[in-house]
Amino acid sequence: MLDRPPRVGARTGGYGRRTERALNSYLGRMAEFTRELAVHLGGDEPAVLAKRTGLREVTVRALLAGDGELLSWEVVSACLAAAGVGGGESAAVRERWVAAEQALWDERGGDLCAAFERNRNGKPTKIVETYQAKVPWRRLTSRHPVTFEPWTLPGFAAERELPDPSAAADIRDFYRLLAKLKGWAGSPRQSEIERRSWGTLPDATISAMLQKDRWRTTSDRERVRVGYFAVACGLPEAEVTRWVEAYERLRHVAPPDDLAQARAEAAKLRLRLADSAAEVEDLRERLAAAESREPAEPPMPAAAPPTGKQWKPRGRRGTAAAIAVLLFAGGVGVGRVAGGDGASAGDPSCFHGRLRLIGSTAFERTANAIRRGYESRCKGATIEVLPIGSNEGVRALTLGNAASTIAMHDGHLAADSDEIRLRGFRGFPIALTAFAVVVHKDTKLTGLTVQQLRTIYSQKGAPTNWNQFRGGADVPIRMVSRTEGSGTRTIFEEQVLNEPEPELSSRDCQRKDAIRAAARIVRCERSSQAQVLGTVDQTPGAIGYAELHAATNLRRYPNLRILTLDGRRAGISSVENRYPFVAPEIFYTYGLPPNHSPAAAFLTYVVGDSARRLLEQAGFIPCLSAASLLSPPCQARSA
Repeated sequence: MLDRPPRVGARTGGYGRRTERALNSYLGRMAEFTRELAVHLGGDEPAVLAKRTGLREVTVRALLAGDGELLSWEVVSACLAAAGVGGGESAAVRERWVAAEQALWDERGGDLCAAFERNRNGKPTKIVETYQAKVPWRRLTSRHPVTFEPWTLPGFAAERELPDPSAAADIRDFYRLLAKLKGWAGSPRQSEIERRSWGTLPDATISAMLQKDRWRTTSDRERVRVGYFAVACGLPEAEVTRWVEAYERLRHVAPPDDLAQARAEAAKLRLRLADSAAEVEDLRERLAAAESREPAEPPMPAAAPPTGKQWKPRGRRGTAAAIAVLLFAGGVGVGRVAGGDGASAGDPSCFHGRLRLIGSTAFERTANAIRRGYESRCKGATIEVLPIGSNEGVRALTLGNAASTIAMHDGHLAADSDEIRLRGFRGFPIALTAFAVVVHKDTKLTGLTVQQLRTIYSQKGAPTNWNQFRGGADVPIRMVSRTEGSGTRTIFEEQVLNEPEPELSSRDCQRKDAIRAAARIVRCERSSQAQVLGTVDQTPGAIGYAELHAATNLRRYPNLRILTLDGRRAGISSVENRYPFVAPEIFYTYGLPPNHSPAAAFLTYVVGDSARRLLEQAGFIPCLSAASLLSPPCQARSA
């Protein structure tokens, strides 16, 4: 900062210049601000202000004493409001605060800018951890050239109340309080929070964190995000620690209504499983005996009727179907039998009421076809198909809606996931679904090898233009992906790429955002497969992925081209030579569906001949058939 010109007649020696610089330095501005603040807050005790603001008393004392670093304007304004200071007085304090913040930036901001310049090709996470406490009140508005600007001045609500994370009883409560923290900070836009966090909290991540009633999958990565979010809302280190500790305490605490009801049902479920396991085992033995009889074999001598429970043979087809129904009603895993209520396979029961099929956007079309078939058969039934994404559908399942909700998920959940291990979700494989990798036709390509596709999505540097492939046009590569939590994206990453997709770098899919100018390639995200296909169709050089049947709609997407992979056309074929982007569609329920519930009745229908024909007409291969309990491609990998 430039020295002020000396006054006429004033001494201009070294001591005078040092004094002038000290007054304009950060420490001088900080001391001036602290004196001004103490005057405006009057005689209010720190304990009183802490109680009114919801801040810790140590935070308020540090603010009044000028100890440590400058606190955010969000914290300062909360104390002013608690002390009844407003209008011109508040504006005067704001002016002093801005001067202190500017002095802080003048002294330490150069190191941060230099660090970002040296980190052109990397994520700024480590820089955030190193510098956030040193120069916290600036937002990154451009990467190259690096530009930092002061935070946007927030507009606070008339009555502000800082939420207390210790009041959260479970992880769902915690995320509700996190949304309230954003309101306490003046409800900054998600793009503003992204800039305040220097790019470590992308817009899509913030949206997922703040989704209403969200019970997210917990992780160490999520804990770090919570800390960044609290800092971006203006909380000092002591307050941030409270939020991170609360997250750590609650990360494995399911909502209490789920736990309480699950415990109440546990004893009943164990009894039902024990009874039905014995019945299923008996059916399996009879099925094996029925399959061993071939018409070409000589007649066998009549055997004595079996002892115990009487059995009326229906033939091989009826026996297999009966077992399939029992497998579904009992939530059988692959290779393990556990029964439930056994509805008749030949005449599926109809429910009266409402059922929700919620989740996968890739299975929406087929789910609607099955819905229409069921509703035409069962006049008193109403089925609602809600395509909100696979993982969002799974998160919508609770014990309270177990009887009336089924989640549609692309692929199996991990056997050690919280949903399976802690909440007792049961998965029912329905049909094999084929997906496709699609590009805009101006790329001039018709196929890639799987290895070439992996190089495009590689995290460690890869092609950025289609002309780097034989026959490709001179067009930059633009990736259009599904958002985090999409089942289709999970299958693409696990089965095709064998690694996560690159970092998000664009909102409009045309060019990199300024804050992510250092990213290797343009990559945007869309929340449904229709949005992915529409964006690829309208964006030259774009590549994406979606369910095969939707991708073949040339009338709706005339500029799309479906790529072959390793010379294989997209589709469902033999296990040995299948397109490498195929997965089963799984229907998940919260535990075993209750007897005679809409979920149990619908699952009984799904294994019947009518639903099987609908699946085949839609281009799917049913996982269950009269000749096979569960086809190998539909089985979980861990089986």
